[in-house]
Amino acid sequence: MDELLAEMRRYAAANRVPIIGAAAAALLEQTVALKQPRSVLEIGTAIGYSTLLIAGKSPVSARIATIELDAGRAAAARQFILRSGLSDRISLLEGDAGRLIPALEGRYDLVFIDAAKGQYLDYLTKLLGKLQHQAVIFADNVLFRGLVASPEAPPRRYKTIVSRLRGYLQFVTADPRFATTVYPTGDGVAISHYQGAVDIATT
Repeated sequence: MDELLAEMRRYAAANRVPIIGAAAAALLEQTVALKQPRSVLEIGTAIGYSTLLIAGKSPVSARIATIELDAGRAAAARQFILRSGLSDRISLLEGDAGRLIPALEGRYDLVFIDAAKGQYLDYLTKLLGKLQHQAVIFADNVLFRGLVASPEAPPRRYKTIVSRLRGYLQFVTADPRFATTVYPTGDGVAISHYQGAVDIATT
């Protein structure tokens, strides 16, 4: 597996495919190893690199659904996943996560979000009825080049992304249904533990 993962890193670099960085990847693997999830949803497959990291630290009985919008990346991911020998545990769904999530069945105890940065909050709100109690939501790139935490105004081209990521962080840190820690690791990681439905009016 190590050789395959190294090949995937080289492929990503050569083809300019964004994959999770080394520091965030280590935190992801640690989180998965501690959680030992049985049902995983990944939003943003890319070429399947993080998918295989998650699979490698999950129980053999775990099932992983992963969503990718880009057809070319999805095709590459399918080949890498097939070569990993873990394809029987992984289901790759091709399409827009915002449209696919509402149709998903079952509940997840770990969700990894690493897709369109401006859509994180939309993804999460659509998942609220599909989370197990104490589900872990691991969101990558939440500090986005340091711009999200900066007091300076972001460049115009990043204004919407930064604003929406701030909205995501505000939601997961203020809503009593979540207990969230934000780490400066890599490009910023938010790990949220879902506390289950809470009557916000009485808290």
